[in-house]
Amino acid sequence: MTPLLNIRNLHVKIREGAASVPILRGVSLSLAPGEVLGLVGESSAGKTMIGKATLGILPPQAVITDGEIFFDGENITHISVKARRRLLGTDIAMIPQDPMTSLNPVFRIGPQIADVLRLHLGFRAKEANQRVLELLDDVHINQPERVVKLYPHELSGGMRQRVLIAIAFACRPRLIIADEPTTALDVTVQRQVLRLIKELQSALGTAILFVTHDLGVVAKICNRVGVIHAGRILELSSAQNLFKAPAHPYTQALMAATPRYDRPNNALHPVPEALVKHLWDDVRRYDRGDFAKDKSHA
Repeated sequence: MTPLLNIRNLHVKIREGAASVPILRGVSLSLAPGEVLGLVGESSAGKTMIGKATLGILPPQAVITDGEIFFDGENITHISVKARRRLLGTDIAMIPQDPMTSLNPVFRIGPQIADVLRLHLGFRAKEANQRVLELLDDVHINQPERVVKLYPHELSGGMRQRVLIAIAFACRPRLIIADEPTTALDVTVQRQVLRLIKELQSALGTAILFVTHDLGVVAKICNRVGVIHAGRILELSSAQNLFKAPAHPYTQALMAATPRYDRPNNALHPVPEALVKHLWDDVRRYDRGDFAKDKSHA
């Protein structure tokens, strides 16, 4: 089976004047249709950059210096703006990280969802408005007829995230990039949102690239997991194997540093300084080209 998403040896650098800083170092991964692949790692590991590179929305100073990104067998690494606009929304969508700032504050909820349907699917106004009500019902928002008339600031954080999920799934895309969609939510709402995403994903067969720093989220929703450090994938395996027998020392250290509700008396162990130093020594050797680049990822 052809992977829906196939990233090969992706390198991204941030350029400031004559200087450049590597952000992604030879990332390779694939995502099958209907699969949920988690990307987990500490802040600034490069998780979000992988998603942004796939969407083609890297910051202006970020440049893909090597590697390729294929979607459904087509190389989309450097496609035109016009071609990418046709792709985004219809075939690839995004659930952003912060529900508090991702909706336009000066427009009501209804028109913000309807515009997606009219732009990408060619719906007429009446048809789009009816579909908006159905989408809000799909994400379990009560009284959608009332909610469509509200502004974003009149909704709670959980309801705003549900609206963003409705927008992401509106055109039934084949791939969704979920960029830490539960980070700004409290634990109770987080659980509801994860259940909702999984429900819609299963019903529609959508593949999801799920960016998170939370191993608990990975356990709940992901089929496979890639563990990232400093722009390199250190381990890539099924979620079951990752939690049962983590192979890389960094993954093992992350597990040891994670609180467990079923082991409340266990001491938590921070990632050892010696391991962090070893990882960064590897990164510096990689950047100098002192060892084969394909050794940096599973």
